[in-house]
Amino acid sequence: MAHQSLYRKYRPQTFADVVGQDHITRTLRNALEEGTVAHAYLFCGPRGTGKTTTARILAKALNCVKGPTPDPDDTCENCREITEGRHPDVYELDAASRTGVDAVRDEIITKVAYAATRGGWKVYIIDEVHMLSTSAFNALLKTLEEPPPHTAFVLCTTHPHKVPETIHSRCQRFDFRRIGVEEIVGRLASIASREGIEVEEGALPLIARHALGGMRDAIGTLDQLAAFTGKNVTLADVEGLMGEVDLARLANVVDLVDVRDAAGCFRFVAGLAESGADVPEFVRALTQHVRDLYVVAASGGQPGVVDVTESDLARLTEQSSRLGMDRLTRLLDLLGELTAEMRWAPDPRLALEVALVRMARPVSDLTIESLAERLAALEAGIPSAPAPRSPAVVPPEVAQVSEPAHTRAHPDPEPGVAPHVVRDHVPLVPGVVDVAALRRLWPDILREVKATSPMASKAFLDTEVDLDGDTLVVEFGPERRTPMRAASDDATMSLLRACVQRVAGAHLAVRYQLGRGVVRHEHADAEPGSGAPETPDGEQPVAAPPRGDGASQAERMLIDGLGAEIIADNTAGD
Repeated sequence: MAHQSLYRKYRPQTFADVVGQDHITRTLRNALEEGTVAHAYLFCGPRGTGKTTTARILAKALNCVKGPTPDPDDTCENCREITEGRHPDVYELDAASRTGVDAVRDEIITKVAYAATRGGWKVYIIDEVHMLSTSAFNALLKTLEEPPPHTAFVLCTTHPHKVPETIHSRCQRFDFRRIGVEEIVGRLASIASREGIEVEEGALPLIARHALGGMRDAIGTLDQLAAFTGKNVTLADVEGLMGEVDLARLANVVDLVDVRDAAGCFRFVAGLAESGADVPEFVRALTQHVRDLYVVAASGGQPGVVDVTESDLARLTEQSSRLGMDRLTRLLDLLGELTAEMRWAPDPRLALEVALVRMARPVSDLTIESLAERLAALEAGIPSAPAPRSPAVVPPEVAQVSEPAHTRAHPDPEPGVAPHVVRDHVPLVPGVVDVAALRRLWPDILREVKATSPMASKAFLDTEVDLDGDTLVVEFGPERRTPMRAASDDATMSLLRACVQRVAGAHLAVRYQLGRGVVRHEHADAEPGSGAPETPDGEQPVAAPPRGDGASQAERMLIDGLGAEIIADNTAGD
């Protein structure tokens, strides 16, 4: 015996069997009970939502030996013939293959005047009615408006906007909705149980989401998976066959972003690539997941706001409460950019990795949104990135010996717990800072300053750095006297020290000097080879007081009108 597709085998045969369309089946049942069946119906909706099936059930209800009845027995001769598609009073026309006016005239207009031969009603079911030509629609108008008694038309279409308004006005319109994931999962579980198909937990919701609200598509996918796996369907089979991503994996990568684990994100993408998953399809699934998180966060986790099962809704609610609305908004923006980039990206994997790092570490993303996220994290006492990097600290053996006990690395945190960063003041150890590495980090330090205060960063254009013991010396060009004065206020210097700490991982005092070259400890000559600069009145400049261990901040300025320099000195204390 030839195999019969599951979606045909388990096609609903009564109104009670129709899933997810209660608003339609209830209306039709009431009309049958009260004897107010309309002469023409227009069934609209996505594919696989039950339009043609409901039309056949309506034909059964009208022609059953007990009918018209809202509950056809499905056992009488009329019901069986309608189910098998051979009842002489029920006409099913495919408008996609017979679009012309001749088909309408031959199949409908010339035969509609004859009374029903077997049942009490003649029923015309026209599938894909939007495919009829304009002439065919015009030919159908008069018959559709005033058909003979006991005649009913059911027009089915997935594109109601293509049906002329003159047809709309003569029909009762019913809009079939996409079927919910929970309802599809229930129907699939029933079919799997009756067919002896073993399905791993989590596979049915994945099939239901892939069907996009179409019951026929979901049952067809289950049939295909059963044939592929020998009636033992696993989650990996569903992911491999359909390219879908399980909700647990999507939640996992969002958790990695939440705890700012950039290395974990790279490992996740590596595993994704090894499994052969389609990266653009994964990005689409991740975008949908973050969208669901955003909707749940905005609605307070109320049921019905997202199309998921109850257990998945509980997981979404918990995860969205940890991320918050503002951060989810930024994640959606980044995923929108990533989706657009995927169309042209030569390496989709690299694009995904960069996007995940930008999500996990806003400190690497110089945008207003990332800055807002970092400020929110600071206010909440949560680090916006793992422990600060310290590439300027060399050599390793010296750093290990000199490192105080309270600053040593802490053991790895428990899964799902944000890493803890020690915020105590770390005194500078002389001889540990490498000036060459510090110079390489200077552009990063300036970007950090710009991210916090764009106005303050303008003062440091065209500057270089040197090191004088435990003091960072910022060298301004000879013509940059005014910007150096602007950068000498306490707020700017404090900001610069903080940025140095975040980027270089070391507490340094800061001093400015006008001119470049050899680092000058107390003051520099106005010109190479000359003595100490003179003031306009001929007075000697006042020497800056020595920097003692107990001073928390000192600022020294030597000013003359003919080229003297300003030296602003800060200790490392905050």
